[in-house]
Amino acid sequence: MRVLLRHPTLLLGGLVTALLLSVALLSLVWTPASPTAIQIAQRLKPPLEAGLLGADHFGRDVASLLMAGAWNSLSIAFVAVLAGMIGGVALGTLAAAWRGWAEEVAMRVADVTFAFPAVLSAIMIGALIGPGATTAVIAIGVFNIPVFARVSRGAALQLWERDFVLAARAAGKGPVLITLHHVLPNIAGLLVVQATIQLALAILAEAGLSFLGIGLPPPNPSWGRMLSDAQTYLGQAPHLAVLPGLAIAFAVLGLNMLGDGLRDLIDPKLRRKR
Repeated sequence: MRVLLRHPTLLLGGLVTALLLSVALLSLVWTPASPTAIQIAQRLKPPLEAGLLGADHFGRDVASLLMAGAWNSLSIAFVAVLAGMIGGVALGTLAAAWRGWAEEVAMRVADVTFAFPAVLSAIMIGALIGPGATTAVIAIGVFNIPVFARVSRGAALQLWERDFVLAARAAGKGPVLITLHHVLPNIAGLLVVQATIQLALAILAEAGLSFLGIGLPPPNPSWGRMLSDAQTYLGQAPHLAVLPGLAIAFAVLGLNMLGDGLRDLIDPKLRRKR
């Protein structure tokens, strides 16, 4: 607890993220109403007149849509970042271990992948397999591979010059075993911090893809799709745009604060002196 009190950014980010995760998990077992239930009589009613947060253009309960959308956004973002981290860390650490032409090829592959933005990748993938959660996961995951490849390679290169790694090499351990036993455990904290930051960006990317109609198809609740649907009704029902926008901002802010707090805690060079 003392550590958390010395790092208010970590504490606040952790609380916001825990709240977001709690709401997302709660939506799996309970929501105020069915997120897909259409009630035309409640159409475009403001907050408190139809449920706690009003109703959308189909009469669906906005609070329920936000809760279900939290799970959809978090699950897609988490799977995409996890896939990108696995691919990127494997690429980066092995490039640092073998050096030479293997490193050059791996980094050039990462550069080419990084040259294609997530939205452009999603459009191409969507044209091949159609819109959906799989399209969003692949597009965001591919975009994260070069990010983790660069971070893990840079950190691994520093470790390969350390005495304990040199001792492992002298003992006859190969590059793969050294990477698994010595390099990965020592860069795990850095990777967790980077994953937290990338998770915030992935939520933004998923919302953008859903806004463009490439992400989750209707009637699946999505914060980005809620924003897209609200464009037509900004004058009549501004809460339809304000509420999902605030949810996205709240989630991204919380995860960014959590990542910054973890970085301050893990990196002694950035640790605040109290």
